[in-house]
Amino acid sequence: MIFKKVRLLGHKGYQDVKVENGVIVQISSQIEDKSAKIVDGANRWLLPAIVDLNVRLKNDSLSEDNIQLLSKDAARGGVGTALIMPDFTPRLDNETLLELLNAKLSSLKANLFLAAPLTTRESGILNNLATLIQNGAKAIQTNSSVNANLIRRGLQYALMKNVPFVCNCYEPNLDDAGVMNEGEISFKLGLPGISKIAEITEVAKMVEVAQYYKAHVLLQSLSTKRSIELCTEAKQRGAHVKAEVSIHHLCKTDVCCDGFNTAAKIKPPLREDKTRQDLLNALQLGQIDLLTSAHQPRSIVYKDVAFERASFGIHAICDLLPLAFTYLVKSGLIGIERLMELLSYNPAQTIGLNSKGKIAVGMDADMILFDDTKETIMSEKGSIYEGELLYGAVDATYIKGECVYSR
Repeated sequence: MIFKKVRLLGHKGYQDVKVENGVIVQISSQIEDKSAKIVDGANRWLLPAIVDLNVRLKNDSLSEDNIQLLSKDAARGGVGTALIMPDFTPRLDNETLLELLNAKLSSLKANLFLAAPLTTRESGILNNLATLIQNGAKAIQTNSSVNANLIRRGLQYALMKNVPFVCNCYEPNLDDAGVMNEGEISFKLGLPGISKIAEITEVAKMVEVAQYYKAHVLLQSLSTKRSIELCTEAKQRGAHVKAEVSIHHLCKTDVCCDGFNTAAKIKPPLREDKTRQDLLNALQLGQIDLLTSAHQPRSIVYKDVAFERASFGIHAICDLLPLAFTYLVKSGLIGIERLMELLSYNPAQTIGLNSKGKIAVGMDADMILFDDTKETIMSEKGSIYEGELLYGAVDATYIKGECVYSR
């Protein structure tokens, strides 16, 4: 297969890309092979497929339909690899369930991997992490507020098994059942707020233990300026920590919650505009390492209720690339090459997928045909982006050279 006349990051002019057996074997200004299937690039970008390390199943429920739905949505959004967070039901507490899941995941078009939960749900004791990792789990995931001794032991397992320790930094005891960002809008609506300190204190803790135990730690969905600063300072001291931020915290603010709009109810919550601007500044300074869709789709029955009772979550994996391109590249904040580092290369490296995340000879042919000239109106009813003009569209997604989605 040869992709003709495509635009590639780091290359001048149009290029041809040849794929054999799912691997990129040649890149040149002109490749001729009469026996090869030709894909007309039509002057579009050929980008590495996105690697999204923070996605969840619909309604946090494990079922064959929800797995198939996630795979389909991922392919449509140009996400070639996704790491599924383990806070679904039934809990991933044994290798038998993981083996069954892996058999199902291996039959899908997109690459879906699982993170192993640090603890069991029922007893809250340490999971059989070594066995879960041996059977295909790509990371260990937990909330930072669990027992500190369990975190210590989890970090040691992560270091021993050479997988990242993925951590959601949040201390619920510092909030009074908050449902949105603590600030002017929450006060106006009379809703309990989620304070920034509930995140910041946990980030401070996790960067210290990460440095002490020399483990690789990914801090998920950071949403405050101080959280990024703590992560940056730790990296400067030699800690192996990475800062992940969701696209929504760079695009939207808690104003979206006005009118009790439950579509904007996500965790961590959307913050005020000053904090959003601080995060954008950190992005430009290179202090953010990964971007994610924070995909957590909910059925309407969990959203079309009173704000306090509505579930946290947003459907976003299908629109991650157009959103990021519109808000970050089209606006001039960063270039498309930097964007794909944040969406593809850095996350692939984080979970040890060294053959993904880049268009180069020898890499897996996980790729996106992306048309940056297309304009679409976000039509998803109830979305916080509904009615917005978005730039760029995923025309096709390829996994190891096989087309798994075509617009």
